[in-house]
Amino acid sequence: MIQDDDLAVDEEYQRGISTGFQEQLKAGVLAPILTRVKNDDTLSLEIRNGYVDIYYRGGRLLGLHPTSTEAGFRTEFDERYWGSEAKKEYQAARPASAPARTIKTADQAREWVDAFAHYKQAMDIRFSLHPKLEREYQQAVVRDNNRHATGDSSDYVVIDVEYAESPRAFPEQDADYRFDMVGFRWPAAGKSRATGLVTPVIMEMKAGDGALASPRVGGDPEKLSPGLVKHVRDIERFLTAEPGERLSKPYRLMCQELVRMFETKVNLGLPSIPKRMQELEITELSDRPEVLFVLANHQPASTILARELAKLPAHDRADYRIATVTYAGYALYADNVRPLDGFSA
Repeated sequence: MIQDDDLAVDEEYQRGISTGFQEQLKAGVLAPILTRVKNDDTLSLEIRNGYVDIYYRGGRLLGLHPTSTEAGFRTEFDERYWGSEAKKEYQAARPASAPARTIKTADQAREWVDAFAHYKQAMDIRFSLHPKLEREYQQAVVRDNNRHATGDSSDYVVIDVEYAESPRAFPEQDADYRFDMVGFRWPAAGKSRATGLVTPVIMEMKAGDGALASPRVGGDPEKLSPGLVKHVRDIERFLTAEPGERLSKPYRLMCQELVRMFETKVNLGLPSIPKRMQELEITELSDRPEVLFVLANHQPASTILARELAKLPAHDRADYRIATVTYAGYALYADNVRPLDGFSA
C-alpha cells in the first residue's frame, strides 16, 4: 500500500480545489454550470491546481478560477477559438453580448450556460479548420469508460485528462511530467472490487500512425517528438525512485492527486465517475502502475508501429499494455488489453 505521510509537497503545486469552491459548484453561484455539465455528455469537468477546466471536444470551453478576494470566479475562454479564418462563420457564432468575465451571481453563471452553444460553435469551426483529433479522441475515451452503460461495465476509469505535475513540485528533478490521461484500473471481475484496491494507470492516446514515431528534434538524441519511444523513456524516468526509496516521489504525488480528484468528483456528483464507483472507498493503491497505450486509426499495412516497438527502451517499472478493440469504440476491457512485449512479438 502506498504511504504518503512523508511526501510533503506545497498544495499550490497539487491538483485539487477547496471545499468552498466545491460548495459553490454544488449549491452556490456556480451551480448552473455544474448542472449543465451533468446533463451534457459532450462536456467534461477536470480538476486543476486550485481551479477547474471544462472541456468540449478536447478543447477548453471554460476555465473557472477563484479570485483573490473570494468575491467571485474569473472565467477563461481561449480567444483563439474566435480565429481570423472563416470570418462570417465566426461572427455568426458570437453571442449578442459576452457573459461576465467574473461570475459573482448564479444569474451570471446562467449567462455562461446560455452562451455555451455560441462558444461550442466557435470551437467546432476552429477544429474543422485546425483538427485536434487526438484530444478529441481522449474525451471519447473518457465518455466511453466513465459514463453510460459502457462506463459501468468497463475495467478502467479516467480521472484526469491532460495531466501535468508542476515542475516546481520537485525542482531538483528538473522535469515537467505530462500524460494524456490518468486513472484507475478496477476490474469488473476479481477480488479488488470488494477490497477497494485500485491500480493507477497512465494512458497515452495516439491518433494515426504519424503520431507513433519519436524522431529527434533538431538532431539532438535527448530531444524526441512525443511518440511511443519518448513516452516510455519519460514514464520510466517518472517512476524511477531515488536511492533508498521504494517509489518515486512523482508517482506517489500522482497517486495522491488521483485519490483527491476522484473524491472531489464523487462529492460533486459528476456522472464522469461511473455509478458502480460512486460508493467506492479506495483503501489501497498498487505500488506498480499500469501504462496503457490507446492507439486510434492504426493502418495495419503501415510499418511505423512495428519499427517504433522495436526501438523501445527498457521498461520494467510498470506493466505496459496496448489497448485493442474487437469492435469500434473506446470502452476498455481487460480481455482486450494486451501486454506490450507480447503485442510486439
